[in-house]
Amino acid sequence: MTSPPRWRSVLPSAAVAAALVAAPLANAGAAYAHDHTNPHPPSPMKPAYPAKPAYMAKPAYPAKPAYPDKPAHPAKPAYPDKPAHPAKPAHPAKPAHPAKPAYPVKPAYPVKPAYPVKPAYPAKPAHPVKPAYPAKPAHPDKPAHPAKPAHPDKPAHPAKPAYPDKPAHPDKPAYPDKPAYPAKPAHPVKPAYPAKPAYPDKPAHPAKPAYPDKPAYPDKPAYPDKPAHPVKPAYPDKPAYPAKPAYPDKPAYPAKPAYPDKPAYPAKPAYPDKSAKQHHPHH
Repeated sequence: MTSPPRWRSVLPSAAVAAALVAAPLANAGAAYAHDHTNPHPPSPMKPAYPAKPAYMAKPAYPAKPAYPDKPAHPAKPAYPDKPAHPAKPAHPAKPAHPAKPAYPVKPAYPVKPAYPVKPAYPAKPAHPVKPAYPAKPAHPDKPAHPAKPAHPDKPAHPAKPAYPDKPAHPDKPAYPDKPAYPAKPAHPVKPAYPAKPAYPDKPAHPAKPAYPDKPAYPDKPAYPDKPAHPVKPAYPDKPAYPAKPAYPDKPAYPAKPAYPDKPAYPAKPAYPDKSAKQHHPHH
């Protein structure tokens, strides 16, 4: 894709302008290198501060007007008398509980039948005798390791050269004396506030009326006596459990047939002698 004709005319001029700007900046350090050989001259003395003008006197505050008298509070009306509570009616008498019926007699448990006689187990046969393992052959003697060669002596490090003496730093020049600040003008005397007027006396509150006497509640009626509960009947005696029968003797198991004798293992062949390891001194 090609750019329009007007863009093609602008692109070469922008590249040329960038090259012209970068050329003086690259040589700026080399052009002013000779100006840093001499130190900078001391800064000139600062001029003295001019005298500040005096502050203008402030006008006095005008006198504040007195507060107007507040009106008195109106008298509070008395509360009306409360009506008496009506008498409460008496509770009606509660009916008596009916008598509970007696529990019926429980039937006796039936007799449990006896267990049948079990047969006896037969006697178990004895295990056969296990044959002994054959004797293990002894291992041949191993050859001794060769002696290791000693390490050579390491060379000594050369002596470290001494550092040359450093030159002394030049004396630092003293700072010039700082000029003294001019004296500040005194502030004008602040005028006193005018006397505050006294507040008028507050009016006395009217006496609070006494509350009327509270009416007495009527006497509470007594509850009627509760009826006595009927006597609970006694439970019948629990029947005794029958005696548990003894278990019968177990029958003997029939005689187990004996296992046949196991064949003896063949003798294990002896291991051949291991060949001696070859000695290689250069490894």
